[in-house]
Amino acid sequence: MAKTRLVTAIVVSGVIATGVSAGIAWAGGPGGAVEDDNISQAVGTGTFIGEIDGFTAVAPTNDAASAAVLAQCNAAGGVDCSVEEVTNDNLCIVDVGDPNSGVVSGGAGPTIEAAVADATARAASANTPFGPNPTVIISACP
Repeated sequence: MAKTRLVTAIVVSGVIATGVSAGIAWAGGPGGAVEDDNISQAVGTGTFIGEIDGFTAVAPTNDAASAAVLAQCNAAGGVDCSVEEVTNDNLCIVDVGDPNSGVVSGGAGPTIEAAVADATARAASANTPFGPNPTVIISACP
């Protein structure tokens, strides 16, 4: 009878230890892992023979998403490749440009329209306001 209790105690201890270690592993996860919908996205632009094109990428971190946008632009032969907006928040992000002046600005918001308004405000606050017909070059929403 004592042996049965000992075996039962050992099995129960093993199950508890397994449950605790699995819970710890899943709660924090390994460094750099994407959990749930916590993912970064970035938008950027590059110049191609007088026209501005947009790029977008998603990655586990803001730095990785930014690097992926730059890599795409450079691989496509872009000049003056840049990242205008990056976020790991649950927001839409955009690059808006003025075709007349060449000014490009990034913005973020809960909708595309709000992100465009943010980009327009950022351009104006940098003393490079858009003209009457700014264009959304690229956008990304979660």
